[in-house]
Amino acid sequence: MWKIAIIDDDKQVLRGMKQAIPWDELGAEWVGESTNGHKGLELIRKEKPDIVITDVYMPVMDGLTMIEHLRKEQFQGKFLIHSGYSDFEFARKALRMNVDDYLSKPVSRQTLREALQRVIFTVEEENKIQLEQKALRDKVILYEPFVHKEWLKTAVTGTMDDWNKEHPLFNTEKAQTHLVLGIEIMRTARISDVAAPDRFLFRFAIQNIIQEILSERQLTFDYVELHGYHASLILHFEKDARYEELIDGVKSIAEMIIDCVHRYLSISLHIGIGGLKNHWSQISDSLEEAFHFLSQGAPLLSSSSLYAYNDSSSKRSQSNGVLAKPMRFYHQLIEDIKNTQGKMAESIIQSYIDTLHESSDSPEPSFHALGAQFWTIASYALNDEQIRLWEIYTEVQIEAELRSIHSADQFGVWLHDKIRGICVNQHWHENLKHKQAVDFMKQYIHENFKQDITLAELAEKVFISRNYLSLIFKNATGETINNYIIRVRMEQAKALLLKGTFKIYEVAESVGYKNIPYFSTTFKKHFGITPMELIR
Repeated sequence: MWKIAIIDDDKQVLRGMKQAIPWDELGAEWVGESTNGHKGLELIRKEKPDIVITDVYMPVMDGLTMIEHLRKEQFQGKFLIHSGYSDFEFARKALRMNVDDYLSKPVSRQTLREALQRVIFTVEEENKIQLEQKALRDKVILYEPFVHKEWLKTAVTGTMDDWNKEHPLFNTEKAQTHLVLGIEIMRTARISDVAAPDRFLFRFAIQNIIQEILSERQLTFDYVELHGYHASLILHFEKDARYEELIDGVKSIAEMIIDCVHRYLSISLHIGIGGLKNHWSQISDSLEEAFHFLSQGAPLLSSSSLYAYNDSSSKRSQSNGVLAKPMRFYHQLIEDIKNTQGKMAESIIQSYIDTLHESSDSPEPSFHALGAQFWTIASYALNDEQIRLWEIYTEVQIEAELRSIHSADQFGVWLHDKIRGICVNQHWHENLKHKQAVDFMKQYIHENFKQDITLAELAEKVFISRNYLSLIFKNATGETINNYIIRVRMEQAKALLLKGTFKIYEVAESVGYKNIPYFSTTFKKHFGITPMELIR
């Protein structure tokens, strides 16, 4: 109910106004009245009406002074001026105080009703906007962790754009140093031979173990999942921290992570330690260094699969900025395979190869190592997409191909060939998955046509979004899911009617229709005749 208060020093006007307002029609209620601005001020503070109808010239305190006091107190209600005086200065002052309408005395019932309707409509629109803004703020709060997570991913992979550089962390005045641990979950039978949901649970459990270990040591950190079986752990230290002073503690933490994950989950990890960096813009360098062990270029520090990246093993990468960041290149390529089936692969690869040519002054990279590194990461990352590279290409084949690559152009050709093969297989796999989903739905409809079948129910059963499910079903069958359900019901109804042993309402109920006239209408639309005409 909209709350309305009336302020006027004329009691006859007060009675007439209360009688003239169509309270029920407006969905409004009277919350009080006053004969001067001072008492009106107290009334409004207490009742907080949505709309105030007030005279201007009143004893003790006039209407405009009352409004001025309330506006200073941030009162958000609406004001209708009801006065028999016309004054330019008064009108200008009223406008400054955001008065919503001016009604000249005497006012007709129709004019009053229309004025109140306009004000109520304005309040409804403002409330709607406020609700939408609140919902938007709630969504921002809800999605903020995910936005922050994606920002961290762009920072650590080196794919940050100018928009992401506006993030508060990137330009923070709080000076810190950062170090990345590259984590690889070994693809043993323990984790490879389980369903995808179980693999996600394993990763979640690993993250929890890491968080518990670091929280006990009161370390600040961020954990970022990359692809499949790879993740990065970003450790944050004070700005004056030195690598030589931190490394032993970092090694100890990494070894404890490896040990605890193996002890509690029977999962093996490889962890590489990157260098200490002074700013977020350099964090991707630490990631590249941490994952250097994938190309067999980093020394094993202990029997617990812990690796470090040092200057003696990194001269080539330090002299060539591109080769220092193959993880960025692989990240872009794998994202393209997963999201667009390789539509951008050609330009991504060519850009990388062009940069290799521009770095001709640097030592020749090991294309065998780069290819092996890509294949390892891609194998793990695409496994969750049900793309098993070892079923498409054998390890012997990949090894032989990589050993024959001796130039950047040859490496580019090899990558193009492999991406095409993966995407063709992915497309075939998607078609197979779609066929299996459509076959399942058709069978489910035939078995359950008597029940109410919803698109949401079907989508949940085949793990495909409703819109996409509708599209692939239409492409596969030439008709919508609803039309298919109707056709199955009508064919079944026709068969039962032709048997001659069931009444029309019995047939209708047996195929899922409780509304007999609607069943008959649908039947005629489908076959061109009514059920009664069929059985005559």
